[in-house]
Amino acid sequence: MRDINCKPNQNEVFIWNIMGSLFNSLLSVITLMVVTRMLQSDEADIFSIGWSISQIMATIGTYQIRMYQATDVTEKFKFGQYLIFRIFTLIVMIVCSVGYLLSKHYDIYKTIVIFIICLIRLVESLADVYEGYFQQKERLDLVGKAITYRIFLAIILFSASLMILRNLLISCLILLISYICSFIVFNVRYSLKVKAFDIKEKWTKNERWVWSLVKEGFPIFVNSFLMTAIINIPKIRIDYVIEQGRMESGMQTVFNILFMPASVLTLIYIVFRPLLTKMAIEWNAGRKKGFLKIVSMIFICLLGISIIVLGGSAWLGIPILSILYGLDLSKYRMELLIMITGGCLCTFSYVFDNALIVIRRQYLLLFSYVLSWLYIEIVIGKMVDKWGVLGAAFAYSTSMMVFLIVTFLIFIICLRKDGKELKEQ
Repeated sequence: MRDINCKPNQNEVFIWNIMGSLFNSLLSVITLMVVTRMLQSDEADIFSIGWSISQIMATIGTYQIRMYQATDVTEKFKFGQYLIFRIFTLIVMIVCSVGYLLSKHYDIYKTIVIFIICLIRLVESLADVYEGYFQQKERLDLVGKAITYRIFLAIILFSASLMILRNLLISCLILLISYICSFIVFNVRYSLKVKAFDIKEKWTKNERWVWSLVKEGFPIFVNSFLMTAIINIPKIRIDYVIEQGRMESGMQTVFNILFMPASVLTLIYIVFRPLLTKMAIEWNAGRKKGFLKIVSMIFICLLGISIIVLGGSAWLGIPILSILYGLDLSKYRMELLIMITGGCLCTFSYVFDNALIVIRRQYLLLFSYVLSWLYIEIVIGKMVDKWGVLGAAFAYSTSMMVFLIVTFLIFIICLRKDGKELKEQ
């Protein structure tokens, strides 16, 4: 086995980065697939809503400071500071998780299962601060390896335990234990064994740096939290209606299965991320036309891909999902297409979202997130109560339309204002 102290080449970094991203996206797909095949619909619903709640809580746990940490190449803040700050945010995450679960008045079994899933996210969030450090030190290969090994082990152990024991609570505990072990074996071990990682640090131990990190991460945290909330509000509303006995059990699982393909275009968009640097070069050089050419090219490519994705989903989406999850989803074709449309609209908006970051107007994005969140909060109750899963799908998709329209308008306004200052070439 290759010594982890050996500096990887670009191909290794690329391959492990792709592997980590792939396994990360497969985790929820495979675990839900196993749960729907091994357990009754009510337990599959518990797992589904638990996963959704944990996603919201994870945004609190990470505070979305990872990107700032990874790009902090001058080490304005040391690893020890990021780690202490993460422990603080994880404590807040646990308090919020407990508070939320108590406010929902779930039965004890459902509460414990969801809390365990939130603890799994906690371990993942703790590993994330180490992975941010690895990325900062240009060892993305170790990030990819840690994520790949962790999730591969988790999927194997969770699936095996569920097939043997048919007990969701025990299987979630095993999943939690596997995450803890992987964190120690990979993240902590890498941080200690790699000679390039010098974690013997000296920094001023006062509270000012804490507030500096809070300030630096706050805008990204708010935006990420609101987007995660927007995505999960329909699921939380479905859970509420099921708890009230006004919707049959299993509908939460159905919605989550149909929602899986909605992120396909977002995953494809990762391919275009390297062009953000070229966008920044064109803008900073005063070449407005070159900047717009890249933005337009990305948007047109994504539009073409979205048409293919929608066409393929209309033809093969339901049959494939029905086979994978062992459920008859034939009557949910319309819901699937509406959700995929929402996912496409979300990805389109990311083009203008990222463009606004390039021209340093990212703080204005708060309007997009807040308005979209307010919209879905207003409409979700009536839509789900009236149309069930179809209403939840429609609420999500139309909220993404609001997000796209507002983001696009902000982009156009900023472009006209800032473009006047650029020297055309």
